[in-house]
Amino acid sequence: MANKWRQLWADLLLLLVTLIWGSTFVMVKDAIASYPVFPFLALRFGLATLALLLIGWRRLPSLGWKGVGAGALIGLFLFSGYALQTFGLRYTSASKAGFITGLSVVIVPVLSTLFLRRRPAAGALIGVCLATTGLALLALDHDRSIAIGDLLVLGCAFSFALHIVAVSAFAPRTDPLALTIIQVATVTLASGIITLFTDRPWPQPSFETWFAASFTGVLATAVAFFVQTAMQRFTTPTHTALIFAGEPVFAALFGVLLAGDVITARGLAGSILILMGTVAGEIRWSEHTARIISRFLSPHYIAGPMLITLALSDSTPWVWSLLWAVGIALLTLVGPLLILRRELRRGGISDWHISNRKERLRPIPVLLSFLVVIIPLVLLIVLRGPRLLLVGAVIALLLVVCNLVITLGWKISQHVSSIAASTTLIAATLGIGAAPVLLLIPLVAWARVKVKAHTVLQTIAGGVVGVSVTLATLRFWGLV
Repeated sequence: MANKWRQLWADLLLLLVTLIWGSTFVMVKDAIASYPVFPFLALRFGLATLALLLIGWRRLPSLGWKGVGAGALIGLFLFSGYALQTFGLRYTSASKAGFITGLSVVIVPVLSTLFLRRRPAAGALIGVCLATTGLALLALDHDRSIAIGDLLVLGCAFSFALHIVAVSAFAPRTDPLALTIIQVATVTLASGIITLFTDRPWPQPSFETWFAASFTGVLATAVAFFVQTAMQRFTTPTHTALIFAGEPVFAALFGVLLAGDVITARGLAGSILILMGTVAGEIRWSEHTARIISRFLSPHYIAGPMLITLALSDSTPWVWSLLWAVGIALLTLVGPLLILRRELRRGGISDWHISNRKERLRPIPVLLSFLVVIIPLVLLIVLRGPRLLLVGAVIALLLVVCNLVITLGWKISQHVSSIAASTTLIAATLGIGAAPVLLLIPLVAWARVKVKAHTVLQTIAGGVVGVSVTLATLRFWGLV
């Protein structure tokens, strides 16, 4: 139990680090609007170097001259990445810059193959395909051209990817903190030298510039690195990678809230694909991962997010719709889980997902399936609830009926049918921006096959039923 609490706190602190990193895009964009790029980088990384020296100067002698040379080389990649990113922020939005920078994660396997002769995993290749498609949607204009700011940030992503590859090549033989100090100091030195030639005399920074340099240099670099190094001992690499994948999400959030960034439907779709590609390239596609996917993308758990999404998309006041969504989510989640837990203890079912076909036909599971959709449906009709939630309830009822009829003679994947219905409904409601959620259908299908709960044909059948029922209902209501 103590280890679980330590891991939870470690994950939360790493999430805080990710949030801080995401916030820097808007801050840097505002800072360089009134202050030159290279002097700002010199200030930022100069402060970071001083902060890191305070906690790690004793480790520097362990590097030796070879270690210092390696750190300087890696630092040049880091410098080019931040220089390109900072210049790019002058010409593109913070939200787009965040997602394009995140491409560095999926570029790494490609560069590792070229330079380190490391064969990329299948997940990494899937991630590259998803992220590349996302980049095209996010960055390419209608005339298939790419803006200069996006191009500069893309160069930044390649530089950061080279930095990651270089670190993986040299870091195992050196002290990580000492190596980081040399890298950060190299960025400071390179930025300072260029400033002497391009911005003489040295520009006088304002209070806002000092604040941005201090925040990004000390908090987002030195402190963040210290927390990352300390906390990664208590959590898994997969957890860390998935948490860090949230950086562009936070960048987009801060960009929209603080900088007034506007994300189009096309841009949203691209951003989601880049995020999916990042996650796909980082996680281990193992049976353990499949079990996690099966658990958290099960019919019980996906109901809440789907209902909230529909509620916020409905034409009725969002507070009223949200209250409806939360109420229905609690009704369809808490009660059924308590009953299933009781049945599991009594031996009425063998597992949470009721994998045994005959168990699905027993009275309690059948009644439970109908009650969790009929009760909300009746309430929505009688109390005139939000229209989209009503449509969702009708789809859920039809899905239960179809799955039950099929289950009488054959086993069908209810996981896949549920996720197929939910994602189709969301994509049809929100448009192209939400289309990438449809990729959850093959993801859940893979997970169910991987854990040997279903055959490929059973998952395909589930997907076909879910999509068909949803589209037919939406067409009947005139929504597609």
